[in-house]
Amino acid sequence: MIVTVTVNPMAEHLFSVPHFEAPGDFRATEKARLIPTGKPLNVGRALHDLGEQVLNVVALGGRTGREIEELLEKERLPTRVVSLRRESRRGFTVFDEQGRTTTVYGPPPKLEDAEVEAIVAAVRSLMPIGKLVLGGSTSRLDLYPRLCELGVPVVLDCRGPALIDSLKASRDVILAKPNLKEVRATFGVHTAQEGLQALIDAGARAAVVTDEGRDAWFRVCGRTFRARPPAVDVVHSVGCGDAVAAGLLKKMGRPAREMVAFAMACGAHAAGRADVASLNLTDCEELAREIEVQEVSG
Repeated sequence: MIVTVTVNPMAEHLFSVPHFEAPGDFRATEKARLIPTGKPLNVGRALHDLGEQVLNVVALGGRTGREIEELLEKERLPTRVVSLRRESRRGFTVFDEQGRTTTVYGPPPKLEDAEVEAIVAAVRSLMPIGKLVLGGSTSRLDLYPRLCELGVPVVLDCRGPALIDSLKASRDVILAKPNLKEVRATFGVHTAQEGLQALIDAGARAAVVTDEGRDAWFRVCGRTFRARPPAVDVVHSVGCGDAVAAGLLKKMGRPAREMVAFAMACGAHAAGRADVASLNLTDCEELAREIEVQEVSG
């Protein structure tokens, strides 16, 4: 079983508009959605769509937390809730017909010591775990390293000290997947390829660096690949990188090129849907045949 841990989930409002207006303009839209999001939760949703057995541990608090829990129940996503004293956050994303987005996130709740212990205990109670997915921002930099010390194969999608300390704490980071902005901020590198090498040098067994709708770079099975997304009608990019991670996990153990092509197909497929990290397995398999994958030396 794959377990995801989202300590900072969000009730995200998504609004679709034909195009962005100048600052100060007023606009109403009938195309609005409210979706529970968060990096690990998005990965869990995508994996569930791909037919994997997954359980999402989510830390929720207040009225917003209850709303997120109800939305997850409607999606029928397997969930284990850890209660927080403070209010869960909200976010707002506006995207236009060209796929451009603007996002505003509310402040995350600060985790108390007892809540950190409850999250660790919730994960420990689910052992044995096949893979553990951690990611997103957290007010407690000690939490991810503690979860990494449980001895479970880990997927990391975070940045800064949380990423570096987690890589040090775990001997089995099977995948690290920050995006290009995050890897630049964490390691001071300039290119995605440099970011890949920095992640591997820090202890990750495999790594992916995504850059929204541009080419993504992969280091899997000791080989480096550059993959180009296919031409799709982009709705928005929210959760597309998380869909890439889910695709890699789905195909882990398969030939390297197959893993990369399917992962990129998942990201592209998610970009063409109004929901967040929502996938169809058959469509992703078909789209994978269109992915251009190039092996890069060095």
